[in-house]
Order: sequence, then C-alpha cells, then structure tokens
Amino acid sequence: MFKYLSVVVRYMPKRQGDRLNVGEVKSSILKFTLENEGPVGEPAIRDFLLKKYDVMDQGNINRHLHDLQKLDCIELIPPEKKGLRNYWDIKKLKNLRNIKHEFPEVRLNDYEKSINIVLRELEHFERSPDWLNFYLKLLISTSFFNTCIEAGSRTLDKGIWKIYITSIGSYRHQRIDNLLKVCYSAYIKQNSEFKLSEIEFANTIKAHPWEIYRFFAEDVLLKGFEKDFPCLPKEIPLKIFETKLSEIEETPEKIPEEMNDKDLVKYTLDAMRLRMEEKLDFKFSSDDLLLEHFLHHDMLIGTDSPEELYFVNKTKENHTLPRGSTASGRVILREAELADLRLASEMIFKFKQPSRFSFDTVDEIYQTVLEYYSLRQVQQ
Repeated sequence: MFKYLSVVVRYMPKRQGDRLNVGEVKSSILKFTLENEGPVGEPAIRDFLLKKYDVMDQGNINRHLHDLQKLDCIELIPPEKKGLRNYWDIKKLKNLRNIKHEFPEVRLNDYEKSINIVLRELEHFERSPDWLNFYLKLLISTSFFNTCIEAGSRTLDKGIWKIYITSIGSYRHQRIDNLLKVCYSAYIKQNSEFKLSEIEFANTIKAHPWEIYRFFAEDVLLKGFEKDFPCLPKEIPLKIFETKLSEIEETPEKIPEEMNDKDLVKYTLDAMRLRMEEKLDFKFSSDDLLLEHFLHHDMLIGTDSPEELYFVNKTKENHTLPRGSTASGRVILREAELADLRLASEMIFKFKQPSRFSFDTVDEIYQTVLEYYSLRQVQQ
C-alpha cells in the first residue's frame, strides 16, 4: 500500500483570476511529484493544486496528468483494487529526459528523487564512497546531471578518457603507442608466424592487467604468456617476474627504428610499465578532470555556483594527499578519502541531501558517513 507523503507548499497561491503561464500547472505537478519520496496519490495532487492555484476541476486536473503521461514525463500506477485512488510517480531515466526537454524550467538536479533515479540507472550503489561523490556531483552541476541522463555512463567514461589522453596523459599515451608500434615491427621481422595485427597486438598489450600479472608465480606467468603471446621472447615474462615492472632498465627518450633482441625485451617491458602507470594515473585523475570540465561548462551556460567552484577546487586539493581506494568491495580510507568525506559532509549540510546523511551539524554528518563507509573498508 502506498503511503502519501505530505510536503510543504512553498509558493503563495494564485488569486482568483490570475493568468497562469503556459505549462505552469504541469510543471508544478512534476515538481510536487519530485518533492515526494514515493508515489503520489491523486487526492494529494488535487489538494496541492487547490492550495497553489485554486484549481478544483477534477476533469481538468486529470487532463494535465494524462497529458504528462503521454509525454512520458510521469508514470501512472493503477490501484490494486477497483475503486481505489490512482498514484503517479517519476521513476525512470526516460521520465527525466522528457521532463528536461518539455519543461526545462524544472531544475531536475535540485531533487533527491531525480538524483536517485540516475544513480540507480547508472548502477551506482551506496556500498562505496563513490556513490556519495557521484550524488554530490549530480547535485551541484546542472551540466553533469544533464549529460548523465542524456548520454549515460559509458559515453561519459569514453569522453573523460579522451580528455585525459589529449591533456595531462598525452605524453605517456603517445609514448606507449610509439613503443608498441616499433616493437610490433621488430616482432614481425623476427617471427613470420606472429599472427596478431598491429592493432590487435597493441590492444592486447594495453588490455592486460599488468598490475596483477606482475605478482603471478613464475610458472603461471610463463603459461599465461604462452597462451596470449606465443611468439614473444620468453625473457619478457621472466623479467616481469624478476622486476615486478618496477625496477626495469630505463629506456632512452629516442626510440630506435631497428631493435636487437635485448632492445626488444627492454622496450616491450617499458611499454607494459607505462601502460600500468597510465591506468593508475587515470584512475586517480579522472574525477578531477570530470569535475573541472563540467565546472567550465556550467560557467559557459551560466549555471555555475560558488558551491560548485568550492567543491571542485577542494576536491583537487584533497587528491594531492595519499590515496587509498573507493572501489566497491575494496574500500580503503586514507588521507584523501577522509578529506573527501569531510568535504561531502559540508555539502550535505549545505543542501540537506542526501537525506539519509542529513543531520544538524557538519561534524554529526561526518561521523555518520565515516562510520558508514568504515564498516565497508578492506581489513588490513
């Protein structure tokens, strides 16, 4: 059975005879629905419209609701038994997209319900501090919220990777490509049975989790290379086992056009080391790049705020501190993560969202989120 949650009407009611703006009643129905935690019964909607607009005609109200349903802005939840009231709700990403297009005056990221829909659809769950960080980014940045509901997380991930490899990560990324190109040419000359194309070779090297492989036992590492890289010199997995890719011989800045066997091993190992470093650097810098990009976008369209600027600058400052992990199932809270939780607490206090962590003081909020995520830490 749905529970009707009453909300405070925040606007002065229209006086009899006042002219309504086009779409104003529909926009207000949407805002009222978003302000409620769960589905909203039709009697509650009628009561709200009566107080705000002095609208009493049930047929007119039903027409507004069904117009919104046809636009896919709102969902009808029929009663379980005939004769009971209908309920209405906004619960899907397509509802948010259509509201954005049809009613741009509704600032969707002001509402906890909207943000939770996006988090749920993009499969961000509360087990990790990443959920809280993502929630706050959606709350403070209109352009980030709009991009998430229009493009989805996969497009967003691809976009931020492009920004990374063409900005702060460009030198390393280009060197990896150059190393793999020359190494591939050398392998082809030395082994006519080498089956992979240049693109397949480069993609396979880049895709392998060298940060994990380097800790494999010697026999496991050798077998893995025989399966994935049957034509590569046996010295490569042996050197990975010996050095863990952290104590390999430095390579000159200039990459030779022709390589002997020793150079081939040395430069291939260097490409693997750089790819491992690239993945780690991207993991730690992608969040800052994302925040900065959407801050600049919000500045361009005039939707930025002092809170957003403060959040972005403080996050970048926090991320100069020693880092742990916020990955679900592998939470490790170190100085940077603790500073992020303190910053999150300030934002929660300011905006009173998310409500599950909203308390009377910043310290109370911080202790609550710290306790919540400490329970999910990896035991060290």
